[in-house]
Amino acid sequence: MKKHLPEKMGPYRDMLEKSAKEYVKLNVRKGKTGRYESKIAGEPYFPKHETYPTDENGQPMKLLAQINFSQIPQLDGFPSAGILQFYISVHDDVYGLNFDNQCEQKNFRVIYFENIIENEDELVSDFSFIDTDECDFPILSEAAVEPETSAEWVLPTDFQFEQYAGMETMKFFDQFGEDEEDIYNELAENGFGHKIGGYASFTQNDPREYAYKEHTVLLLQIDSDDDIDSMWGDVGIANFFITPDDLRKKDFSNVLYNWDCS
Repeated sequence: MKKHLPEKMGPYRDMLEKSAKEYVKLNVRKGKTGRYESKIAGEPYFPKHETYPTDENGQPMKLLAQINFSQIPQLDGFPSAGILQFYISVHDDVYGLNFDNQCEQKNFRVIYFENIIENEDELVSDFSFIDTDECDFPILSEAAVEPETSAEWVLPTDFQFEQYAGMETMKFFDQFGEDEEDIYNELAENGFGHKIGGYASFTQNDPREYAYKEHTVLLLQIDSDDDIDSMWGDVGIANFFITPDDLRKKDFSNVLYNWDCS
């Protein structure tokens, strides 16, 4: 579907169209999920012979999200099978984020299981060992994921906007006016919501503006959402990024984790 840019932005259409990326929108529905399903919160698929992830204090972490790639539309560069999981500490008031090194997986963890065990007897079934007393966790309700393919243009808040616009973001929009900027944001769909791929949204600044510039792929975004009792600080949003090369190699040891709020 062709986007209707404001007339003043017409000369930049070709440049901006090149930024278009497919992504998978994760529609969510509160409710109990199965062990192998894609989900937000809930209990993970976890083989008994594997070591369960713990935070820097040795406390078991809790599943934030699980993606079964065989259950979602294929995105370029992403695995077509296997289960990817995101864990964060439940005893950390900043939800496992390390502001000094956002790739250090001390209080968050990203785990990928490429070969899936079909025999449920070989999987952990009791997760009562996770201490949720006085728990700091941003999502209170388990939710099933219903994926939907979409596409979007680069967002003005994304550090990559300048490479497509050919100039600094502020300079680009100073040529026009607030109305044109609002229209562009609307066309770019603002980037909010739960999703895999595409462009990330932020309530503050893109952490990759000055560092982590190679982490150009949005691995996962989880938004604040009343429907699943999700709240990141004061109506914030969380993102996980990876480099294209690491994604191709299915190496999830160098993932950038960020969340911010207004």
